[in-house]
Amino acid sequence: MLARDEHSLVRMDRAHLVQELSRQRAYCEQRSPLYAAVLRELEEDAVAGPDWLASIEAAWRGRSFAVGWEMAHLLLACMHFSALAGEAEELAALYPSCGGAGGEPRGAARAFLRRAPAAFWERLRSGRVQTNEVDRSVAWMVAAAAAFGGRNLPFHFVELGASAGLNLVGDHLPHACRFLSGDGAPVAPPAGWDGVHPILTRTGLDLLPRRIAYVGDRLWLKACVWADDLPRLERLDLAINTFLRFENRLQLEPCSFAEAPDWLERMRRPGVGEGLLVFNSIATIYLCEEDYRELQRGMARALAPWGDRALWVEYERARGAKDGPLELTIHRSIKGELNTRVVASGAPRPTAFRFHEATPWQLD
Repeated sequence: MLARDEHSLVRMDRAHLVQELSRQRAYCEQRSPLYAAVLRELEEDAVAGPDWLASIEAAWRGRSFAVGWEMAHLLLACMHFSALAGEAEELAALYPSCGGAGGEPRGAARAFLRRAPAAFWERLRSGRVQTNEVDRSVAWMVAAAAAFGGRNLPFHFVELGASAGLNLVGDHLPHACRFLSGDGAPVAPPAGWDGVHPILTRTGLDLLPRRIAYVGDRLWLKACVWADDLPRLERLDLAINTFLRFENRLQLEPCSFAEAPDWLERMRRPGVGEGLLVFNSIATIYLCEEDYRELQRGMARALAPWGDRALWVEYERARGAKDGPLELTIHRSIKGELNTRVVASGAPRPTAFRFHEATPWQLD
């Protein structure tokens, strides 16, 4: 049985953690051979009730998770961080991200957890898995080109649940993406989608924003990427270096989803000849229904003064779906009510978008 509180958050217990180790091991089998092997070793070791299992219970006592898989992946991220930080020689020798050879852990994962330093358990206690997939920027870029490009309208860009804000510089990074109709035929994207956009301000809002200028935060972003996914780590390094070039022109602020509409009303008031684009990806799906409906009401209110010069773009899994593609959804505020269109779908690491309409760029 999953232990959940009134907001459907998953509370950790030993049986549930072991169950998630098994589930995520199966999930990683065809995606990350290294992490599948590490999880298999931990899953087998957990049967004997090792001390590290009790230490995880102590670290997460009273803590809740948005989804069950976050437990296993937070554990993996903290182990990866220790390898990157020089705290885990046995893991570094295994992890390709640290120059390791990959393959079977042969006791390395088990050995590290049995002697992990206090800093590891503190990171595990308070850490949060955060997304770093900057290719999701394609979602906001195509929406911005469709809504503002033809009008030559500069706009303010705000990302919700921004983590370290890497999507804020998505238009300064290379993207390889195909655009398809429902039957798989190529669709012409809006002109200029893959160029640098005329953005007036770039702001990321997050409950606990990561600061790329800090070595520890940069390591954490890397730690949240699978240690054997070297191409994705290379893309992350490029995004980090690009972000650092623009750091003085970007803004990151602590702000929850519940507070975001009020922040927009205070800080992003309509200006003549200006637009507003708000974006989030794989973030609102973790809100309970009540909180998401409240966010929708708040966004309708915050966008209303902008008229047809504002849109809220989401790249999220469908509400209630446990798997499947993500949906590119465009919201507008019309007469104080949120008007919503799901225009396309794609993978969490998108290389293609499949559009649901014959004229997906016609947003009027």
